[in-house]
Amino acid sequence: MRPVRLLPLLLLAGPALAAAPQYTKAQAAAGAKTYAAQCAMCHGAKLNNGGAPKLAGPAFFQKWASNTLDDFHFITSTTMPQTKPGGLKEAEYLNVIAYILQVNGFKPTTKALAVKDLKTYTFKK
Repeated sequence: MRPVRLLPLLLLAGPALAAAPQYTKAQAAAGAKTYAAQCAMCHGAKLNNGGAPKLAGPAFFQKWASNTLDDFHFITSTTMPQTKPGGLKEAEYLNVIAYILQVNGFKPTTKALAVKDLKTYTFKK
């Protein structure tokens, strides 16, 4: 009977139980190239040293801590790059997110980052 009583608590925990984001080294490497070509001009080469919102460091984590990677993906894929919103291929957006994860200290895995999994991942470590 006790496991049934715990179920509501587990459901309320939501993102706190989210899995660590999974992406490959190849995705992050490809994302670094796309980032340099499409994003660095506004966000800066270090992801946090341009005029646009920071994509690395404490300010980034604070802003995105309560959101899933699906939320982040939606914003980036519908509003970026600023010169042509939604203009990248799906794989390019995922690769850039993988690169952002890598720069922020998340370790690569053997499983590729995929759209279908984004709701299960957060930027929480």
